Amino acid sequence: METNEEKDIENILLAYSERVRFKQQLQAIQASADMKAMRQDAKSYRSESTGPIRSLWQMYRTTLAVAASAAIITTFGSIFLYQTYQQSHKQEQQYSLLSKEIQAVKSSQRRLLNDYNGRGRGLSTNPAQVSGSGFLLTGDGYFVTNNHIVRDADSVYVQSAKGEVYKARVVYTDQQHDLAFLQLCDDNAFRTMPTVPYSFDARPSDLGERVYTLGYPREEIVYGEGYLSSGTGFRGDSTAYQVAIGVNPGNSGGPLLDEKGNVIGIISGKQTTSEGVSFAVKTNYLLEALNNIPVDSLKGQPLKLNRRNTLANLSRKQQIKRMQDYVYQVKVFKHKD
Repeated sequence: METNEEKDIENILLAYSERVRFKQQLQAIQASADMKAMRQDAKSYRSESTGPIRSLWQMYRTTLAVAASAAIITTFGSIFLYQTYQQSHKQEQQYSLLSKEIQAVKSSQRRLLNDYNGRGRGLSTNPAQVSGSGFLLTGDGYFVTNNHIVRDADSVYVQSAKGEVYKARVVYTDQQHDLAFLQLCDDNAFRTMPTVPYSFDARPSDLGERVYTLGYPREEIVYGEGYLSSGTGFRGDSTAYQVAIGVNPGNSGGPLLDEKGNVIGIISGKQTTSEGVSFAVKTNYLLEALNNIPVDSLKGQPLKLNRRNTLANLSRKQQIKRMQDYVYQVKVFKHKD
């Protein structure tokens, strides 16, 4: 079956053939005309009235008009058909490219939807064996939680307050300080977020300082507030604070913030013998662990923390609203023996 492109080429060739035929007719007319006699007639008519000139025009105008019209029509017809072919060919190329792009988008959407649905079914039908909290260090997907949460994990997922689920890759662990660093940007579904609104304060905090935390002791994000009750952690551990905040196991890995919205620690657990007492790894040990991460694990780019706190002048309610998008629930799955 003949394609549109072949038809266009055929039409151009036919128009060119028609143009050649008319040109041959014009040459034949010119050859048959007695130009010498016509010149002599014209000289004799110069001194006379314009009547003979009009007669001469009447005699030859039909032939000349037909020849000129044929030449003009053929020329413009060829140009029009060529331009039409070029435009049609260009449109077909554009349509082909657009069609490929649309198919690529559809395919990507199907993959994302299937991946998301699969994750949703997996998380709902196979409850995580370990759950905790964590929060972003940078807007491009680097994340911190507790090492005891992700230890021996076969797969790690994080879920936002909006219910968005992302797969995470463990980048580095610091067992001594119970810290684990993850990366979400390996997941194609994750989109880089604005710079985190909090900064990281490594200076020692004072006893009695008001503090708060956000975490996931259950499926929804939970706020808790209290104060620093000791400058050391369990059994005098100098790398941690003791905090008077009621927490549950799911709070582990969540941020501990002062009243201005600076991260001063990471919740690491609770004292089982005392209600309302928990511990948090101090931020300066978080920074120390970050400096120990091999550059290769960060894909050759050093991890830079935000130093500008945009929460300082906000009310507590506004701080919490800004913070929620950066705090996630961590769900860990392990093979059963």
